[in-house]
Amino acid sequence: MGIRLEFHTVIDTTQRRAHELVEQHNRRYDAVYADHQTAGRGRQGTAWYDAPGQSLLTSLILWDMPIPAPAGVVGVCAALAAAEALELHYPDLPLVRVKYPNDLLVNGRKLGGVLVERVRDTAVVGIGINLGQTEFPPELQPIAISVWQACGRWGSKGTFVPPSERAALIEAIWGRLSALISLWRDQPTQVHARWQARDDTPTRAYRAQDLPQQPIGIALGVSPEFQLILRLPDGTIHNTYYASAV
Repeated sequence: MGIRLEFHTVIDTTQRRAHELVEQHNRRYDAVYADHQTAGRGRQGTAWYDAPGQSLLTSLILWDMPIPAPAGVVGVCAALAAAEALELHYPDLPLVRVKYPNDLLVNGRKLGGVLVERVRDTAVVGIGINLGQTEFPPELQPIAISVWQACGRWGSKGTFVPPSERAALIEAIWGRLSALISLWRDQPTQVHARWQARDDTPTRAYRAQDLPQQPIGIALGVSPEFQLILRLPDGTIHNTYYASAV
């Protein structure tokens, strides 16, 4: 049996609806997706822009899937799963790189992101990916990119991505995410190797949120345990799960 999807033309957020399903113990669906969100959000409460029908907007509910330790590995695996599924689905797409903890980048611009939240003992994985946009609001134009643009279709009219195509992409991501979480339990070094092959984290600035004064350090990489390795202003090295990009 394939993944069970709940579709909405318009919703506040798929993440909120997925939370609701978990709280209600409503196991009819494994994921929620939508044409448009009116209150989309990213990590740390940032707003998420989407054009109706031109983005992948979904929240996966990992029913009965044990949350790995550390829990942040769910987001790492989700970013890798999305990157791999996108490249298979869109053969013209350049290499999708990943930035700690779970951003998707193409040509240095943000293609998508992942938001993982825990509801009771269930992980809810929100994924937003720009698919068919040909333009973004002025403040996002220098930093955002869509699959349509990344495949060399700059200047063409934006495309509405059919719900069936988005559903197929969600199913592909789901399958790869499940496999990667299982791989982490058995062979975590392989997950780390797949991350490193795409890693765009080094040299970026991050704020160490678990230290007094929250100093800003420069990323050296990501450890095998998926901690961010930072060089702090005083020259010391600090490994942390709690950092935000600057």
